[in-house]
Amino acid sequence: MVRNTRFELSVFGLLALVMLVTRSHSLSQVIHLPDTSLASFFVLGFFVRRAAAFGALFLLGYAIDVVVIGWFGQSSFCFTPAYWMLVPAYGVMWLAGRYAQTRLGASLAALPIMAVLLICATFASELLSSGGFYFLGGRFADPTLAGFLPRIGRYFPPTLWATLGWSGLAAAAFSLLSLIRPELRESERR
Repeated sequence: MVRNTRFELSVFGLLALVMLVTRSHSLSQVIHLPDTSLASFFVLGFFVRRAAAFGALFLLGYAIDVVVIGWFGQSSFCFTPAYWMLVPAYGVMWLAGRYAQTRLGASLAALPIMAVLLICATFASELLSSGGFYFLGGRFADPTLAGFLPRIGRYFPPTLWATLGWSGLAAAAFSLLSLIRPELRESERR
């Protein structure tokens, strides 16, 4: 397996930049962009197999949250001991991306199966992150399954649309770049 470190660093840098812009809500005064976190971890898993990249992107997300809460006055309501449930939630997305790259590859024929995989991974990630917050975060007096299910109905659809949209944008960008620079398709194969 030959790894193209330059390609992987470029992918990581772009994902970090997009996450910085959307997660920090730095453009909130002008335009609200949906969070790219789940899509970023899926795309990272697809293109960058190194576990260190997963850790680095998670730490970036954590650092962004600490800065926007501590220095820019964003609400700390979601910053609870359950925050660490984001590790398995993002891990699901990263592993789904790795699985997609290994088993499906970057072909047009793989898109329907990859979309189903992405939907399932997003749902599992939502269960882990929202479920962790609801049941372990200490913000709800008596958390119950009956109380949690409506939250899935409320929060999963916009999360899914954002994840599908950002992942689709990443796939389109990679396809366009592959047409311009065919050697990138070789970089993606391992």
